[in-house]
Amino acid sequence: MAFNQLLVPIAPEQDLNDSHHQAFQFANQCGAKVTLQLVIKELAEYKDIFHLSGSTLDVLDHATKHYHDALNQHIHNLNSQYPNIQFTSKVDVGVPFIEIIKEASHLGASMVIIDSYRQSKKEACERGSNTLNLMRKSETPIWSLGKVSAPVKQVVAAIDLTNSDYYEFNTKLVEMAVEFCTKMKATLTLCHVWQLESEGFLRDWSGYSDIEIALLAKKLREERLTRLNDLLAPYADSDAEIHTALLEGETREVFPQYVTDNKMDLVVMGSMSRSGISGFVLGNTAEDMLNKLDCSVITLKPDSFKSPVQP
Repeated sequence: MAFNQLLVPIAPEQDLNDSHHQAFQFANQCGAKVTLQLVIKELAEYKDIFHLSGSTLDVLDHATKHYHDALNQHIHNLNSQYPNIQFTSKVDVGVPFIEIIKEASHLGASMVIIDSYRQSKKEACERGSNTLNLMRKSETPIWSLGKVSAPVKQVVAAIDLTNSDYYEFNTKLVEMAVEFCTKMKATLTLCHVWQLESEGFLRDWSGYSDIEIALLAKKLREERLTRLNDLLAPYADSDAEIHTALLEGETREVFPQYVTDNKMDLVVMGSMSRSGISGFVLGNTAEDMLNKLDCSVITLKPDSFKSPVQP
């Protein structure tokens, strides 16, 4: 995957911070085109204001010009810092996540990079509704930036090996993760969490002994490890340093703890909207994990996913 076209939304009145500069450093490394997008939130009361005063369009025109000028000033300041980036700007009026998804599709963007960190959050891992809607409904991968304290050096990709039907999507996920880590000069760990969910049933209803269950679990673990290594086979000569981790337990508990214990800077994970492939459904396992991660997160969809925002 080539990260050659990136979309970076900027909230109105938001200053560029360390998170944004991490995104720009990545874009500069990739020699990418970067569009800075600002969305003026469209409010229902605009129509009432226009009905009463007829001035709404003038107000929006003035606001649009003001924010265009602000983005262009950002670009003027950034050009000298990031000479390999070709910057453009875009100001839209509407529902922010919808306009971002539409613009990403229009540009054919490789990724949307959005700053999700706010000091006003009650919880460190709290992400706003705008970011969550993007993760649920965007066909374009979303890089949700957490609080940045250091360059991205440790990346973990969550791999679901519970079904062989996921192979194509896992291949896509690993390809992105390897390319990203190569550009960032970061270490990548492919992590799969598993457990023998039918253990109780086998013991209670099939007469399996503890030894038989242990042997079955051992075979299952070996089979999962083989699948994980098969995904890595095309990258034997990759410049990125790549490791594997096979963990046992409940995914939504074990994986976030692994991320915290190993001080991971960024997580790459699959996501779907409210329906789709089991195991890639934000709102179930993926969203539960997301709510426990305070680091940066990249989410991406299978190629079959179609955004409900797009016509």
